[in-house]
Amino acid sequence: MAQPIRFTPSPGNGTDSDERIRQLAEQHTEAIASALDLLQRLHDSGVLNLLRGMVGAGDRLVDTLTAAVDTPEAIRGIRNFILLTKFFASIPPDILSSLVQTAVKGAAREKAHQAPGLLQLLGRMRNEDTRHALAVALDLVEGLGRGL
Repeated sequence: MAQPIRFTPSPGNGTDSDERIRQLAEQHTEAIASALDLLQRLHDSGVLNLLRGMVGAGDRLVDTLTAAVDTPEAIRGIRNFILLTKFFASIPPDILSSLVQTAVKGAAREKAHQAPGLLQLLGRMRNEDTRHALAVALDLVEGLGRGL
């Protein structure tokens, strides 16, 4: 026959713990309110349901992700993403910003006008900035050819 198990609460679970919790709640009222607001927003947006499902899936989720990533295409994609990230990280922001602004302005200008003639394009070769950009473009093309 089963014997009852005696339960004796540990000394740390008494009124001292309750008092400490009350003191902490009073000290951190604003943080607790902010955390509860965040929790409600996560619930409203469905993020909590997603997280609950992910935790419930456990090993099945890990197995599915592992199977998806364990293909040569996925491995190549991850490596390429890392290389592109390193490449973009090496470009100073002011140069990339200048490139984006120039591309936007050039596209707007060219959309409004007819395509430039061959002589106009050759005339732009006299510009030192154009030659610098072409040198970089040719370096990229040479590197691509070397890789093939």
